[in-house]
Amino acid sequence: MTTAIVVLVAFTVLFLRLYVHYRGKRIVTCPETHAPAGATINAALAAGTWMVTQPRFVVTSCSRWPERAGCDQACAPQVEASPDETLVRNIVAKWYGEHRCIYCAQPIREIGGSAVAPALLGPEGELREWNVLAPEDLPQVLATSVAVCARCELAEDFRRRFPNRVTDRPMTSVQRHLVVEPPSQAVY
Repeated sequence: MTTAIVVLVAFTVLFLRLYVHYRGKRIVTCPETHAPAGATINAALAAGTWMVTQPRFVVTSCSRWPERAGCDQACAPQVEASPDETLVRNIVAKWYGEHRCIYCAQPIREIGGSAVAPALLGPEGELREWNVLAPEDLPQVLATSVAVCARCELAEDFRRRFPNRVTDRPMTSVQRHLVVEPPSQAVY
């Protein structure tokens, strides 16, 4: 009896870990349009089938639905081939990991988990948090935007919303000394 309970608890813990691993929004390339599409898979099914054989990935929502609902889910093999690389949070974390904040030049290590998320500064000067964008729009937005850390996003958002409450002061010599220069873009 005790062994059965231990095995049941172990399988439950394994299932929950796999479920958390497989859940989340994904970006896939639609085989029909060859454009990015936002998709969600059945994480419970993927976790449950992984425990028995190979995980089975079934799309439960797509940015092309309801117009294309009932499609043949030809994008599912993309998730099967690269479950971690299609996950939005992993794509965004990798992108931020390769960029520094445009305002403070600091690396951006955390992309979520707090009240304020890092943002993207677009070519027209629009500032928006990455997590409010539709997954299918992310590849294009990431290609045309620069990174803004969560602290600078909060300050810049306040500056834009309440310009009459902000006072700009010149930097002191101590502050200038503390500013981190961005890495050189020179190619040697």
